[in-house]
Amino acid sequence: MNSKDPAVPAERTQADGRVNSITKALRILDCFTPERTELSLSQLSRLLGMPKSTLLNQVRTLESSGYLMKTHDTQAYRLGFKIMELSYCAHAAMPVIQYAIPLMEELQAATGENIYLTSYLDGRVFYLECMYPSRRSVAYSVSGKTLPMHCTGCGKAMLSQMPAEEAEAIIDRYGLPPVTPNTITDKAVLLGKLGEYRRLGYAVDDEEETPGVRCVAMAVRSSRGEVAGALSISGSTLSVNGDNIGEYAKLLSRACNALTQYAHLFPAIQCAPVCNIG
Repeated sequence: MNSKDPAVPAERTQADGRVNSITKALRILDCFTPERTELSLSQLSRLLGMPKSTLLNQVRTLESSGYLMKTHDTQAYRLGFKIMELSYCAHAAMPVIQYAIPLMEELQAATGENIYLTSYLDGRVFYLECMYPSRRSVAYSVSGKTLPMHCTGCGKAMLSQMPAEEAEAIIDRYGLPPVTPNTITDKAVLLGKLGEYRRLGYAVDDEEETPGVRCVAMAVRSSRGEVAGALSISGSTLSVNGDNIGEYAKLLSRACNALTQYAHLFPAIQCAPVCNIG
């Protein structure tokens, strides 16, 4: 019996060619976030608007394949180890990280601060790698983390170098929710700041994403001027201050210029037709 046999039901597809069952499975995985690490079948049903009876087979398939796992104590589901395995593979498949690491090491040695390499996907900052000092205070890998663009140094650096209509489309889509008391939540104020950062060539996050943390960030652009990503130097408000921000910006400029030749390898450029807001 072959796939064209009328006895074999054809996989349903959407008008754009996407396979419905795969789309549903991916929607299940998308329900899990850093704030929602465990979800019951009932919770998944409510989030997706799908009957539990329909959802159960999807969840069981993902579980048997290692993409979901059931906890022993609560019987809720969490992302499986297969996701971690694929994350490692995805990280290894990004050559831009390997090209950036020597530059990040130089920045870290010169400043003693955390150095972040980012891109952007679907209007959010997408973290690729971080170089920590020996006094590392972060207890988890940052690779794959996403954050809003309006409250992060890297996000504002990238927004400031985008065409105005693209930056405003991102702002309008996500809004400007407060993350800390310092987060800019007024669109006119943010646009004014972005204009200032465009003239300066770098952006500053002044406790807008994490209290007590200040960072200086600069966009990485392609030879055609496309925004590919950003690098940032991040530390405490005591260690990153008015006395060294200008010097840190010069260090970032040299590193970002060196990454220009690899701009085409950043996710924002590679995924632009699919993921980014135009």
